Amino acid sequence: MQDPRTRILLMLRVLFIGLGAIVILQAQSLGKLRMIFCDVGQGDAILVITPGGREILVDGGPGSRVLGCLSNNMPFWDRTVEAVFLTHPQQDHMEGLVGVLANYKVKMIGTTGIRNNTALFNVWQKAAVDENAKIYYTPRKGDKLIVDSSRGLDVTIEILWPPLEKIEQWGSDLPGDLNESSIVMRVTCGSICAYLTGDIPKEILETVVDKPCQILKVAHHGSKTGTNPVILDAARPQLAIIQLGKNNRFSHPHKEVVDLLNSKGIKILRNDELGTIEVDTDGKNLWIKN
Repeated sequence: MQDPRTRILLMLRVLFIGLGAIVILQAQSLGKLRMIFCDVGQGDAILVITPGGREILVDGGPGSRVLGCLSNNMPFWDRTVEAVFLTHPQQDHMEGLVGVLANYKVKMIGTTGIRNNTALFNVWQKAAVDENAKIYYTPRKGDKLIVDSSRGLDVTIEILWPPLEKIEQWGSDLPGDLNESSIVMRVTCGSICAYLTGDIPKEILETVVDKPCQILKVAHHGSKTGTNPVILDAARPQLAIIQLGKNNRFSHPHKEVVDLLNSKGIKILRNDELGTIEVDTDGKNLWIKN
C-alpha cells in the first residue's frame, strides 16, 4: 500500500504542475490582444482581453452562458472585469450581464442609458447600481478610450455611434427601434482593428464605417437588416464573425448576407457552427482559434 505521505506529495506535485501549466498558458497569451466571441446562443457576448491582461466584455447574451465563457478564458483567480459595455438594452445582449455583475467585480459599466420597459431591464439597472462601479454614461460618437498601453501595444476603443445629439433626442423616450441605439465601436491594436456593431441597422452602419478593418462582427446576428455592399466595401474585412444560435427562430443568418459575404471572398466564422470563436493579434498578424 502506498505510504499516505507519498500520496500527498504526489498529489501536491500534480497540483503544482497543473498550476504551472496554467501560468505558462496565461503568460503566452499576454502580449496579444484576444477577441473571444462567446457561444451564448442567439445573442452577442464578446470578451476582449488586452495584451496586459485586462478584460473588457461587450454584451452578455441571453441566459447565463457567458459565465462559462469567462471562466474558460480568464484565470480562475481573476474575479475582476475592467469594463462591461451594454450595446443596447435587449435580452439577447443584456441578460447575461446580470450574472456577470453578480459573480465578478466590474470596475466600469458603459451604457447609453436608453431604457427598455421590461422587468429584465429593471433587474439589470438595479444590478448596475448595486455594483458600485464607475458608470460611463452615454458613450458617444467621437469618444476614444485607451484601454491598455502595456507591452508596447496600445489598445483603443473608439465609439462610432450613437452621436450625442441622438441620445439627447431620444431622452427618456424609447427609440422607435432599440437597435438604432446600439453602441458601435472600433477596437484597434497596432495595425489591426475590428468593428463591433451590436444590432445596428445597415442604414446607420454604412454612415459610420470610415476605414478598412480586418474584422467585422456582422450586425444583428447576420440579419439582412444589418449588412449591405456599401458597408463591406468600406470595411473590407478579412473575417466576418456572426454571433447566433443553432436553429434560431429568426432564420439567422439570412441567405442574402451569407451570399454577399461569400461573393466578397470574406471568411465567415459562425458561433452556431464553431462554438466560441477566438481571434488573436499581436498588432500585425491574426490567428483564429476555436
